[in-house]
Amino acid sequence: MFEKVQQTRPEIEGEEENLVAARALLLMEIQGERRPARSRAARRPWFIAAGALGAAAAVTAGVLVVSGITAPTPAPTAEAVPTREPGPVLVPSPLPSPTATPMTGPEVLMGAANAAAGFTPPVLAPGQYLRRAWTQEFLGVYDAALGYGGAPGYNASRSTATSGWVLHRSGVDYAPADLKAQWYQESGALDAGDIFGDLAEARAQQEAAIQGFGQGQELSPSEAPRLPEGGAEDVLWFFETMPRDPGAMIAWIHDYLGPDVQGWADGKVGWLLIGLLSHNVGDPEMRASMYRALSLLPGSTVGAEHDGERTVTFDSHLASSENAETSLKRYTLTIDMGTGIVTETTETSEVGEGLIPGGIPDSRMTFQMSVVDSLP
Repeated sequence: MFEKVQQTRPEIEGEEENLVAARALLLMEIQGERRPARSRAARRPWFIAAGALGAAAAVTAGVLVVSGITAPTPAPTAEAVPTREPGPVLVPSPLPSPTATPMTGPEVLMGAANAAAGFTPPVLAPGQYLRRAWTQEFLGVYDAALGYGGAPGYNASRSTATSGWVLHRSGVDYAPADLKAQWYQESGALDAGDIFGDLAEARAQQEAAIQGFGQGQELSPSEAPRLPEGGAEDVLWFFETMPRDPGAMIAWIHDYLGPDVQGWADGKVGWLLIGLLSHNVGDPEMRASMYRALSLLPGSTVGAEHDGERTVTFDSHLASSENAETSLKRYTLTIDMGTGIVTETTETSEVGEGLIPGGIPDSRMTFQMSVVDSLP
């Protein structure tokens, strides 16, 4: 409004002349007002901001605020036309942020497949090796009623165990540039971990296992790695023999491993694929196909991303042919989502059963990959 008044005001030269003209016009309007004045407190400010009064007062200053004008009784008064109350300020509502949909296990596995396919493995120069450092944590259990113990899920059970113990060891595999050439391997001695249940019994069993294992293995030539469930074949044989189509790969593994108890056939397929991937060797497209095959298996869930890694969990309910009871078997693999490299795997039988805490797996392995210029 001030800008409009400034554009339309008379051009009267000089500040004093402008002020005199404004006062003259104001007094003329006051004298022309014949309505009796309302009772007002003495020296109460009046605001004149409308009609001809507002236009005249704005000759100099746009809007003229007049304070302290008094007149003899009865004093005519000019009613200020109230200005319109400003309406609410229009504030645009912020657009709602899209809700992030949690990724599913199959989606993460397909992402790992894409990462594996796009990852270029390091090219090894003559004399260099791909070094896979690993640590292993595994559980032993003992059943006093049966009088023997061992690895849960094989010749012993977590659900009936009266004691349990954890053992640790570490080692290194050295893979040559040509995977069919000479491999090397070394491993350390066993170390004692946590014990559970009957502590005296658990400690005695733990010490016996450490003594029976020995001092580990010094660096020595070895064949390409094998899988516990892979029979006499090494991992390279699987890479060269399995079909690359994900669906055909699953069917091939089913036929290779043979039938099993209800609810466990897919679990065996998953564990074999996880074992193959955990060696972190093989051509990128074959590794990508194995991830795609894993994405087709049922029962997968995924945790939150942490430092660029995601952990995918596979749960399988095993039904015994002798009764209707089921037991939960759990596998996990942790994947570097930038490269498709596996950094950890776990296996847990009879999840939540018995005295062993559910967070203690039957076995856990972690892996760290690097390239070395020579053997130690």
